[in-house]
Amino acid sequence: PDYAEAHSNLGNTLKELGKLDEAEVSYRQAIELKPDYAEAWNNIFFSLQAIKLQSSSLEDRIPLFDEQTNSKYAQILKSILNYRLNLGSSSTDKSFKDVLNILSSADNTFIKNPKVSSNELIKPTLPEKITALVHFGRSGTGLMHSLIDAHPEVSTLPSIYFSEFFDHFTWEKIIAGGWEEMVDRFVSTYEVLFDASSSTPVAVKGHRFINDIGYKEGITTVGKEKNEILSVDKKVFVKELKQLMDYHDHLDQFTFFKLIHTAYDKTLNDHNKKNHIFYHIHNPDNYAQLNFLRLAPNTNWLMMVREPIQSCESWVNEVFPDSYRDIASRIFQMLFEVDHAIYQNDKSIGVRLEDLKEQPKKTIQALCDWLDIKENDSLFQMTAQGKKWWGDPTSPDYSKEAMTPFGKTSINRKLGSVFSENDQYILSTLFYPFNVRFGYVEENLEKFKNDLQTIKPKLDQ
Repeated sequence: PDYAEAHSNLGNTLKELGKLDEAEVSYRQAIELKPDYAEAWNNIFFSLQAIKLQSSSLEDRIPLFDEQTNSKYAQILKSILNYRLNLGSSSTDKSFKDVLNILSSADNTFIKNPKVSSNELIKPTLPEKITALVHFGRSGTGLMHSLIDAHPEVSTLPSIYFSEFFDHFTWEKIIAGGWEEMVDRFVSTYEVLFDASSSTPVAVKGHRFINDIGYKEGITTVGKEKNEILSVDKKVFVKELKQLMDYHDHLDQFTFFKLIHTAYDKTLNDHNKKNHIFYHIHNPDNYAQLNFLRLAPNTNWLMMVREPIQSCESWVNEVFPDSYRDIASRIFQMLFEVDHAIYQNDKSIGVRLEDLKEQPKKTIQALCDWLDIKENDSLFQMTAQGKKWWGDPTSPDYSKEAMTPFGKTSINRKLGSVFSENDQYILSTLFYPFNVRFGYVEENLEKFKNDLQTIKPKLDQ
């Protein structure tokens, strides 16, 4: 009766069986027993999202917990759930601001240096600009990251290892042993950074972990002969990072992230002056993304986009036909993520994969202007840590095309491996605003309205 994990697992089973009301009850029980149980808060979302239209009040469905609880984290998780459930509604902006406010009041947002630093020491200059790269289904973020890699003005860490760096648990783990243990704890958390063949699991969205991520991302077969494993000298990195930390009286997650980049570049003997961090945040959990935004509000956001049904079909192919929940969640994310409040400003752009493939010179020139960096030959080569990267091994084009930067197989792929013609019609209607915004279709509002009426009875089928 008091085993929160068992109630959450029971909720998962009921959810997979389609018993959403019963699943919701199990999740609520888990949360009542353990208010800061992140996995249960995350799991209850799908059930509530699916049944919220049947409820007279969304607030009534969001779990409550003892108001006397002193867990600030539990309050944050509740606020994030409310924000997710309000996406696309008139309450989106309010719930977004509420999340950022409560995140700002979180515990342990920074850690103090117990040693008194000398005022005579001049702090090293850290990068001031930062661009975060996010995906839209399968839209070529790995390709974009590999093109930016090795640019002399830009600091970037390999692959998607750090998509959850700004999550609550990552920071708590790093600072748990105090200032003196921070570097060692970071190194043990991200062993894959120092040896891409490491099987040490890395956190990903949904409070899950991936083993052998370096292998799965093609970082263990780099170089001209495809026989090199990406690595960083751990001892040198540790020394460099500790020296950089000594210049600071205190650190928050974002400043520590900057120090990691600087130490990484120094360890690779890259002495170029870098004022720009390119962060492949990829597909972060809501906490990680919102917390990062709180810490770095001036971030430039770059989303790789692609014809949405093609992109969506390629993405859901990874879980089709095994998990209805994952398929539905991915479609939902693609429909709503582009409307996220963080993209509604002049600091965010979308780059079409089709433009990058068909007009690389023109597209990269435009990207350089936006990033405020100089055009460089490295921008036309796929590399990781400056070594030739052969592409994502999970891509259907990996063996056929060897993932040449500007090959067109992916954007010419026919639809139908997952979505029927009826599915495609429904999705093309739902993606209409996106398609108009990014120039995939001509605007035709009257047809859109008619299509909406046509697809309404088809949705349940």
